[in-house]
Amino acid sequence: MPSDAPKHVDTSKGQTSSGAAVMAQAVSYLESFQPLSHICEAWCGIHVKPDDPAKQNIAYHYCSMIDEDRRQCLIYDRNAPNAKLIGVEYIISEKLFMTLPMDERKFWHSHKYECESGLLVQISKAGVPEMVVAAAEKAPLEILVNTYGKTWQLWPLDEHGCCSSHVPMGPPQLLMSFTADHQVHQAKVAERDKEMNISTATKRKEREGVIVGHPVAPGADQWCSGKVWQICANCHQKKH
Repeated sequence: MPSDAPKHVDTSKGQTSSGAAVMAQAVSYLESFQPLSHICEAWCGIHVKPDDPAKQNIAYHYCSMIDEDRRQCLIYDRNAPNAKLIGVEYIISEKLFMTLPMDERKFWHSHKYECESGLLVQISKAGVPEMVVAAAEKAPLEILVNTYGKTWQLWPLDEHGCCSSHVPMGPPQLLMSFTADHQVHQAKVAERDKEMNISTATKRKEREGVIVGHPVAPGADQWCSGKVWQICANCHQKKH
């Protein structure tokens, strides 16, 4: 059974909503969602936990532009109305990354490999021909391949890609992106391909010699050399 299965909630204890119908009515008549209206890109990738590379999860990104050097993305566990918000990613240009102090760069990963390899794919509507999607991906991928991301996962997932607790538990966890073939679980790629009805292998072939990034800037992807940093869940506790 999925670990995020619904649980009974005592209505006398104060719920966050009086019902989906009421919320829908509020959306229709009262509320403004201007920041969300600026979301203009949807991408699916696979993240890895650097201190436990066996933990890899599919991540659906919905991104807006701050300016030409900065994007901000909401990350969900699936592309569905009932999706859970599991994290955030900030994406910056190579130019901006190069201005960061070296001690900050340890939190950031490159996008070169995932763009070139086909791991990062555009989320398209059902029925859109793959030829159309491939053409639409090209221009943004030519930009993204030279960008850097800082990803915080707020809601841990289990091995099935389900939220591992009824509410988000523990401190945020820093996630990374892949830099080489041997790091990626092919079973996870196959799972993602099935979910999206795509072929990562075909994407990779289409991008060979077309989507080509710059060499990765110094300081990024430090997890690959064994330099891993995470927030410690018990750092507030005094050592005895």
